[in-house]
Amino acid sequence: MDKLLNAVKDFSVIKRYLEAINQTTDDFLYMYDIPNDRLQFFGHIHESFKVCSAQHGERSFEDCLAIVHPADRGRLCAEVEELRRGARDAHDHDFRLFNIRGETVWVNSRGKVLHDENGAPYVLIGRLSEEALRHLFNPLTGLWNKEKLRSDLDGKMAGKGWLMLLGIPALASLNLRHGREFGDELLREMADILEAIDGIEESYHVMNNHFAVIVRECEPAEVESIYGQICSRMDEKCSVFAGAVPIDSTVFGSVSQLIDSANVTLQDAVQDMVGRIVFFSADDIAQKISELSLLEELKESVQNNFEGFEICYQPQLKRGNYGLHGTEALLRYNSKERGRVFPDEFIPVLEHSGLIDPVGQWVLEQALAQCRVWREKIPDLRVAVNFSLRQFEDGRLGEKIVAALEKTRLPGSALTVELTESLQLNVNPHFVNLIRFIKSYGVQFSIDDFGTGYSNLAYLKDLDVDEIKIDRSFVSNIEKDTYNYRLICNILEFASANSIHTCCEGVETSKELSILEQLQPDIFQGYLFEPPCTALEIECKYLRETAEEYKERLAAMAELCRYVEKYGAIHFNPENILRENRIGLWTLRIDREENRFELHANDVMAQALGLSEKLSPTECYDYWKNRICSYHAKMVSDDIYTMIKDNRAVETEYAWEHPSMGVVRVRSSGIRVQDIGGMVVLEGYHRILN
Repeated sequence: MDKLLNAVKDFSVIKRYLEAINQTTDDFLYMYDIPNDRLQFFGHIHESFKVCSAQHGERSFEDCLAIVHPADRGRLCAEVEELRRGARDAHDHDFRLFNIRGETVWVNSRGKVLHDENGAPYVLIGRLSEEALRHLFNPLTGLWNKEKLRSDLDGKMAGKGWLMLLGIPALASLNLRHGREFGDELLREMADILEAIDGIEESYHVMNNHFAVIVRECEPAEVESIYGQICSRMDEKCSVFAGAVPIDSTVFGSVSQLIDSANVTLQDAVQDMVGRIVFFSADDIAQKISELSLLEELKESVQNNFEGFEICYQPQLKRGNYGLHGTEALLRYNSKERGRVFPDEFIPVLEHSGLIDPVGQWVLEQALAQCRVWREKIPDLRVAVNFSLRQFEDGRLGEKIVAALEKTRLPGSALTVELTESLQLNVNPHFVNLIRFIKSYGVQFSIDDFGTGYSNLAYLKDLDVDEIKIDRSFVSNIEKDTYNYRLICNILEFASANSIHTCCEGVETSKELSILEQLQPDIFQGYLFEPPCTALEIECKYLRETAEEYKERLAAMAELCRYVEKYGAIHFNPENILRENRIGLWTLRIDREENRFELHANDVMAQALGLSEKLSPTECYDYWKNRICSYHAKMVSDDIYTMIKDNRAVETEYAWEHPSMGVVRVRSSGIRVQDIGGMVVLEGYHRILN
């Protein structure tokens, strides 16, 4: 074909050839008369784009630029200029056009230059194809998709630059609140912003709420500046998070490793704080590689009949006489490569990979089988088994639990299902119905780590919870902590009034036990009595009356009873002291996805702020923040970020505009405490110095 076209110098003959060929393809063929700057398309291109076909006349290249996306015009013009000068003989370029509906469409233009008898560029003959790129761009925003990102990075790895992933975690909630059209327009606006920023070489829409950009080779400060420009333009609408990694083949062995590392870095940014960019950390990637290695081990263990897994049992003891009420089954894992692996390392890997389903079922069946053996000595003994949210998403979980009970010939009353409070199963009717189905067989439900989540007492009633387990964080040093003492008192009063059993877990000292005994929970659990034990150790200490371990335990419990009877505790009420010294207490909650801040102030704090009326937590935060003197605003913001980032106490002094006293100097100290329901929580005090 090249020889044939080179031999033909008559444009009319070339046109007939192209018109004939165009009947055999879905692409649009074209001919560009280079010396005269006349461009002709063949076929029915006018049905898709606002350009004339050959039957309707010719147009200049400049005329056709009107339908080219503004962000692509510069590069396209530069390449055409090289064709005109004879600097290149072939043309292969991807760019965007606006179709007749105003939508952005990626096309590939590929052609060959023919020369005249003097060797000068004569005519460019080529084809314009939508189909060649249809699978490589996002139809909503018109940006390249993740397949194109991978392809581009393949050719970029030998060079330098940055890959920055950007996420909008709140998109789903924005869609719910304002409608899908709002969210779609937000994504299109984000795409336009990315293409308008200098320093970004290419932009991609890689997922529903995730974008990626390739940034030219530069210092991290410039990458951060680009991120700042994005945030400032999106600030009124949503928070944008970013993770940035260097494009460097000496650091990353493959494109997949580069993208995976960027994803890990973006996740760190989302977990860190509202509106932050996080740069690549080799330690983070090493952690990710370690998790993947552990996952392979866990898969192999499951395939080999759960080799390496074992179940330990921690006793749950009755108040007063410390007799055995039941045990909690606790999963452990022994790695061939690493030795004993802690649960907080391997449990998340099991959950994220889905292995928690087969492993959880194995734990349930093993624990029930062991409980049946022990019930021969203690007929009413119970075993508690932990379940994750992932397991409750299994529509057949209820049937599996019932089948396990039938297999071991145990009544439902032998099993307690433990759920972590932070799961918040009450938000989904499926979970509520599933719990009711399981409870109909006599199985009891317990809320673990109570007090660390939303502590929504109404949802305990809705789920018909049988037991709540008060978390170790409230039990620890209760003899010194008046707040925790009162909190546990209130929980126990509520539980008693609603016929809910209570278990104080994490009891580690005799002093803690002596205080808790006065409050009268039903059950105790903790290292003061026993750490997690093997099944054989439980039998020796609690079931075999002739065993030395059994006798030693009885002696230890008798000594513990004498200590509890002898020692009490004195509690001081610090409220008057704080009030007299005008020290207010505050709690700051930060919802990173919604970019919402809540300031909860006690009555002393409210007086110190000069509040004349009751404000909502959000209004209270805005009231406090807007009165910080401008020259101290950044310092206070940085101190809050330090509390969140470093998990350490931070003390600060700043000038604040009091509504009646004018500018006052405030001293405040705060620290990050247990997160609640996905919100970062800070607690501290506020005191006016002058």
